[in-house]
Amino acid sequence: MVQRFLILHVVFVLASCARVQTLNLEKHKYSERPNHIIWFQIAGFSEEHIPLLRFNVTEAEYHTNLEKIDCLGKMWNFNLYKLRPDASKSFLSQVNGSRNIKESCEDFETKPAWAYLNDLGYVSSLFDSGATDDQSLEKSLKCPLNNTLDISNLRYYRTGPEILNDKGIKKSFHYQESAAGIKDTMAPGIYYDKSCQNNICYSSLSNNFKTLWGQLAKDHQKTFFLMRDFNFIKGLKKKDISYAKESLQELDRIISWVKAQKRDDVLILISSAETMNIEYPKEGKEWADFERSGKNILYKNASLMSPVLAVGPMSENFCGLFDESEMLKRLLHRPESKQFSWDLINPFSN
Repeated sequence: MVQRFLILHVVFVLASCARVQTLNLEKHKYSERPNHIIWFQIAGFSEEHIPLLRFNVTEAEYHTNLEKIDCLGKMWNFNLYKLRPDASKSFLSQVNGSRNIKESCEDFETKPAWAYLNDLGYVSSLFDSGATDDQSLEKSLKCPLNNTLDISNLRYYRTGPEILNDKGIKKSFHYQESAAGIKDTMAPGIYYDKSCQNNICYSSLSNNFKTLWGQLAKDHQKTFFLMRDFNFIKGLKKKDISYAKESLQELDRIISWVKAQKRDDVLILISSAETMNIEYPKEGKEWADFERSGKNILYKNASLMSPVLAVGPMSENFCGLFDESEMLKRLLHRPESKQFSWDLINPFSN
């Protein structure tokens, strides 16, 4: 009896002395697969663009949601044929896990991330914001063998004017639709943002996301939502700093809203490609002119590396330095759980 009491006492002591696991100084549970995965692919983005949001605020201690992450990684941007591929090709490499991007129909034959996640019970949606027809994933439907967009079980949303689908029926969505209307857009298929006319979209990215992902997460226990955004890089290339900044502010609002849901089962990923390096002006009037009109800014070549920001369960998989084609492997990788062995504390074991 005394021996049993001593063994139990040792167990309680060991449990009470267990170290709290942390990542980036915050409590973190390792190897725990998230129920919801939200992945933002932001063309042109770099962590050095965060000052566009932070230095507009007078409060010295203010931190953007883009800074409040668990892990920051960096990816090499190249494939078998190109150094510094454009963003649409890099994004495809990230979701397909392949460097073999030929700019042909072969690129869409590879099984993408959401197909693997569907096998694990996730329900998937994709959203293309600001993508041209050539950048969009919809072009894969023109290929004889297409494994990228299986619209029989995938929801694909685009910003752009409504067009006719193969059956001559217009499919559209709007975040202010009735509850029944929003439910209808949860069915697999291709949908266009009803608010987009003449190259202008009147619905914000954050409102679209809140409605579409919010409903998806209500209806399903496990979801995957990929949002690809090409608006930020458009603003940078045009030296329209206000437009570029608004794109980042939308992303920051979305992350803030997701965090406000106080869920601990959501992994948020932000990855980039075709990262646009810029050299900021020093300060004062030069900085003000830069923000107002894009003056006093120097552009460099697209970077050879781009960032990955991660927060939530399994964000530890995205720390470090790796090729962009490794994103798929890191998204799916889940190490085996540690097994507790009673032999470690059994005084009667050999």
